Amino acid sequence: MKEITRPDWFRHIDQVLRSKHYTRIAEGLAGVPVDEALVAITADLMHICHLAGLSWEDLAARGQRLCEREETDHRPTSHAA
Repeated sequence: MKEITRPDWFRHIDQVLRSKHYTRIAEGLAGVPVDEALVAITADLMHICHLAGLSWEDLAARGQRLCEREETDHRPTSHAA
C-alpha cells in the first residue's frame, strides 16, 4: 500500500474542532480505496483526540465495545453493493 500524505491535515482538524462537525467520511471515500480512506479517517480521529486532550486508547476501546454490541444485536446477511 502506498504512503498517504496529507499536507493540510492540521487545517482540516482545526476546522473540525471549531465547527464540531465532521464530514470526512463522505469526502474520504469519494474515489479513494476504502482502506486508504479509513487510514486517513483514523489519523484524523487520533489528531482530534490529541488536540482535544482525549485518550485515543479509551475512545478506541469504547468504540470496540460499541461495535461488538451492535454486531451482536444485528448481524447483516450481506453487504449490498
